[in-house]
Amino acid sequence: MSKERNIMSSKKFLILIFLVVIIFSLSSCNKANQDPESNDVDVLPSESYPAPIFSETQTDGYPIPKSETPIINAYPDPINTEAAPGEGFSPLDLISEFSIDEPARMKWCADQNCFSLIGYGYFKVISYPEFNELFTYESQENEYFLDVSSDGKSYATTTNNQDIIIKNWKSDAESVIQTDTSFMSASFSPDGKNIMLTKMDEWGAAIFDVENGERIATLTGFETAAPVYDVRYGQSTEYAIWMARATIQVSEIATNQLFPAIFHQDFIIGYDLNNAGTFLATSAAEATNDEFFPTVFLYDFRTGELIHKLTTEKSVYSLQFSPDNSHLAMANGNLIAMLDMNTLADTNHFVSNDAAISQIVFSPDGSILVSSDEGLRFMFWGLN
Repeated sequence: MSKERNIMSSKKFLILIFLVVIIFSLSSCNKANQDPESNDVDVLPSESYPAPIFSETQTDGYPIPKSETPIINAYPDPINTEAAPGEGFSPLDLISEFSIDEPARMKWCADQNCFSLIGYGYFKVISYPEFNELFTYESQENEYFLDVSSDGKSYATTTNNQDIIIKNWKSDAESVIQTDTSFMSASFSPDGKNIMLTKMDEWGAAIFDVENGERIATLTGFETAAPVYDVRYGQSTEYAIWMARATIQVSEIATNQLFPAIFHQDFIIGYDLNNAGTFLATSAAEATNDEFFPTVFLYDFRTGELIHKLTTEKSVYSLQFSPDNSHLAMANGNLIAMLDMNTLADTNHFVSNDAAISQIVFSPDGSILVSSDEGLRFMFWGLN
């Protein structure tokens, strides 16, 4: 009897092993068949702003999403970034460097005499070209830092995601804008006169006058299948840029007119709208022959027409139009590429950094281009 029980136990053990093998095989097949580019993680461009504040009510009241059909285009050859100096590449002139201990993004002051470094819960104002620390602010408990204005003097915080506290460290002035809505994020307009907030309980944005606190515009109409979205100014104060995962759309603020939605095959990781309000540039991966490649796209956002695109060796996490709209600078790994907007040709003007570049920023007069290595080291390059 004992022998029979042992035989039965052995059979049960073998059957259990067999079932485990089958389950593991099915699980592996399912993972292999999944599209690695279509996960459910909500990602916003990593270069731009500290992570927005979310609450449990964020997804309430959202309209029924529309389907997003990707645009598929033929693929050009990638930019060659491995040529040696003297073979079509010219280094930029390094003017100076500045390093910090914590990651931050950079924002020039409009007069070019200072710049702000904005981190998670803090910001600093640094004089240029002396690099003296003019002001430092760290968020208090239950206070969230939102943005700093283009003059480097006014900054916005919130304690409840409904009221915006505007402070001026130079004059010690302080005011509160009661928005009467819950918001996820807020950013100053390029001229610092207004502040735009991203609503939390619906797809929408509201713009307030910084000086008197009055609401001057309400933006609506954007729809997406993604539960998380963002809306911000481009370089022009006339337009708002809506973005969610692989979808980007521009609207005219004065009329609340939405231009055609532009769809990508993968999450958008970088974008910029030039100050002339003519071109929108984006960065995302695109597939050709069942393989994804990092790509920079140039659009006429009014019609949604793709004007130009180019592949790059590495993903472009930061790109920006020059103030005179003549060039588009792109951070390609540890290199900087410049696209001539008149000829749509790569000007082969590159510079090498030791680490991957997380942000590139033109100075207000366009004479300097700043590159940031993971938000820690800022290198100032003179443009010819």
